[in-house]
Amino acid sequence: MASVTVAKTIGTASDFSTLQLWDDGAPVDLTTAEQSAAGTFAVASFVQGESLTFVGSGATGKFLHTDSTGPGTGSFVTYGITAGNPAASDVVTGGTSGATCILSSGTADFVGVIWQGKVQNEELSGAGGTRLLITGNTTSSTAYFHLTTVANASFRDNVNKQNNALRYNASNGAALQGTSSASNIFNIESNFARLTGLQFDASGANSRVLRISANSVLIEYCILEGTATASATTDGPIGLVNGSSIVFANCVLVGMVTGLDHIVGTGNTTCALYNCTIVAPDDLAAAPTSIFAGTSGTVTVQNCALFAGDSGSAIKTGAATYNFTTCYSDISGTGGVTQTTYSSEFENINQSTLDVRLKTGAAQINTGTTDAPNAAIDIVGTARPNGAAYDVGAWEFNQAVPTPITGLGRKFVLRPQ
Repeated sequence: MASVTVAKTIGTASDFSTLQLWDDGAPVDLTTAEQSAAGTFAVASFVQGESLTFVGSGATGKFLHTDSTGPGTGSFVTYGITAGNPAASDVVTGGTSGATCILSSGTADFVGVIWQGKVQNEELSGAGGTRLLITGNTTSSTAYFHLTTVANASFRDNVNKQNNALRYNASNGAALQGTSSASNIFNIESNFARLTGLQFDASGANSRVLRISANSVLIEYCILEGTATASATTDGPIGLVNGSSIVFANCVLVGMVTGLDHIVGTGNTTCALYNCTIVAPDDLAAAPTSIFAGTSGTVTVQNCALFAGDSGSAIKTGAATYNFTTCYSDISGTGGVTQTTYSSEFENINQSTLDVRLKTGAAQINTGTTDAPNAAIDIVGTARPNGAAYDVGAWEFNQAVPTPITGLGRKFVLRPQ
């Protein structure tokens, strides 16, 4: 039976005021949570997260969602099961609100919940340790955590997205920032978790955006900037610890400070990066020692931009196996990676004004492969290819459309140079 998505807003005047409260509001087991047809809603409205008693079968649970807006309305109730098995004609009673409804059937309409958090169009910024720990809850490929934004709140939805600098900027859409030193914004320890369309900035000294210790995690259409300078392969601005089938697709990953040992620490993971732009600004006092560092595991890197700001840096260090296909870099000497000039590729490569949109004449335009997974659209939603072939990196260059000009009985077409 299919899972159902339960979407909850996060931020000021939302279902949950913080990221961690959203995570804590999930059912005990995403896989066994249910949505059942219900009617005869009475007394009051259910309260988010309250305990439920199923009078009749004796089952207990946790309230997650309903379409009811008060007594007399509604057609379903979604709940996490903590004990027993709800049955037809059970009277569902809220332990805090006293609200009730009656289940219409003993067979749930949906079993399993995608617990989706939608960040409002605001910047959630603050100090402290880990801003969010996603862990446990018995996830599967059809029941998992998914953090994204409400409609039209991502930088991908911004009306000026083609002209906005491609970097972290909270004024362009929902954004998450951690300002403490030596901390992580996210720890993901839950299999199948997804992050979509968000901006992340670990701005505190020596801080990471992510540490992932889980399997089958997907990070897509995100901007991630961090500052961690530590040399351990599980560190770096983007730090992966241990897991398999971790995928970054159409993302921008930036090491924003001088003295980085590496930008992406793949640790012991088996992971893949498709159409990602991974850079350090060109004007840092010291460029990163390498783009990647890994202890073990196999890392697939396809259609990616890899720029350190110094041709003397390394593409990779450590004993992990890295397989590169159709990548571009300012660093030479690695199979599957073509060297090119950093300044010729992007709109701006300096720390304070970074803008990693491809610019006219970039070597990455029309030179990518078409078989990379998750690559049908770019980081802001442009369909690929937008020219003769896919572009390399997160940004698909927006080719000018030929403009017909008519006059004097003849037709002319202006074509991009």
